[in-house]
Amino acid sequence: MVKPYTWEEIKDFLIKELKKTKHIMTFGTIGSCNVEHDIDLIITKKPSSSSSGFYKEIHEVFDKINDYLKKKYNANLIRFSKMEEEIINEYIGNAKKDDLLVHTMIYTSYPQMQKDWDWALFKDENIEEILKKNYVYLIGSLNDLFSREFMKENYYDPIFIYLYLGDKINSNYPEDLLVRTMNHSLDYLYRKRLKLKSPIAKNKEDIKKYFYELCDKLDELEKLK
Repeated sequence: MVKPYTWEEIKDFLIKELKKTKHIMTFGTIGSCNVEHDIDLIITKKPSSSSSGFYKEIHEVFDKINDYLKKKYNANLIRFSKMEEEIINEYIGNAKKDDLLVHTMIYTSYPQMQKDWDWALFKDENIEEILKKNYVYLIGSLNDLFSREFMKENYYDPIFIYLYLGDKINSNYPEDLLVRTMNHSLDYLYRKRLKLKSPIAKNKEDIKKYFYELCDKLDELEKLK
């Protein structure tokens, strides 16, 4: 089924919204950009920015796209972080034929990106070459990715992998399912990984609050390393 919008239309809208951001370093596509299937996005954080500020901007940008699609085409944005989630998210998110599916990969450092990719690459594949040949920037540049600041490894990089993989805030879940799913993910990170008391969210606003508080806590802990 042909969608009523094109990638060019979505891209133009995205670029306008991204120009307003302060914490997103690079935001771009990798892959065919086929709206009939899904759009693969890599998003990275400015090293000097707070993690919570970065994630707030990501959620706000996708909220804006969702609002645009809903108003103009009666469609939604459905975001997912694992390829195998695509079909599940279509079902859980009550996907309609005109909905836009977006696969996001979100990074706060280059070493975090390497950790996330290395297990899936063959010996003759190289993440640097893949990015140089295939990453198309809506904002930012290749030089940003390979800057000294972004190349710095952080102790809590693995937690940020879990964080982006577990983030369902823009996945169009029913609120009760979103709360249950995100409470489970946040509990694992707060209690099991960081040995902190885990908050219990009651609604979507709580989920956002505790998600951003966790980002701030990780930034604080990183400064102590």
